[in-house]
Amino acid sequence: MNPTSLIVGKILAILATGAVQMLTVGIPAAAAFILLRGHAGIPDISLAALVPEPSAMIVGALLLVGGFVLFAGTLVAIGSVMPTAKEASGLFGAIVVMMFVPLYAIPLILSDPGSPVAQLFTHFPFSAPVTAMLRNGLGSLSGGEAAVVIAELFILGTAAIALAVKLFRHGSIQYTSRVSLRNVFGDWSVRAAIATIGRKSERRIQVGRKIGRNVD
Repeated sequence: MNPTSLIVGKILAILATGAVQMLTVGIPAAAAFILLRGHAGIPDISLAALVPEPSAMIVGALLLVGGFVLFAGTLVAIGSVMPTAKEASGLFGAIVVMMFVPLYAIPLILSDPGSPVAQLFTHFPFSAPVTAMLRNGLGSLSGGEAAVVIAELFILGTAAIALAVKLFRHGSIQYTSRVSLRNVFGDWSVRAAIATIGRKSERRIQVGRKIGRNVD
């Protein structure tokens, strides 16, 4: 099977699994709120008072999808490099920690969104989804910041997927040891140089043929 199709299919499966998990938690929670509000300690909040904001909802959805793409691509790339789950677990844990670090700075993010710490968490790729969604929900995320963060997530997510495909090609062969990034990019550089030389040689041959026809 084509490695690109395999990796993209794997990432889509991760996205679908995440969506199912969110629905599994969200639907019972929403049903419990509707049926039990005013009882069992659940506040009786009128849903009619809620005013939906389409722009904020669209931004939130894009941040969510972009964050999923970035994290899924990164985790698949890490899994392609490491030969065993035990070796990959350390990096997986570091990625998850970076994702949830902004939760420890919620008071600062909410009270002063323009502070250097809040801006760092907003624009650092692995903390951006959680921080930007928090600020978007509270109305402190400007349109320009939202556009920058969304573009950053999707661009880096696409790059992570491309890297995962490249690493998987090597990892599927070198499955008993850790893949060396130097070898991966070294092979790529060699192939790129060979391709460049081949194109130049082909152009020279074509020019020589044209000159020969003109002489004849």
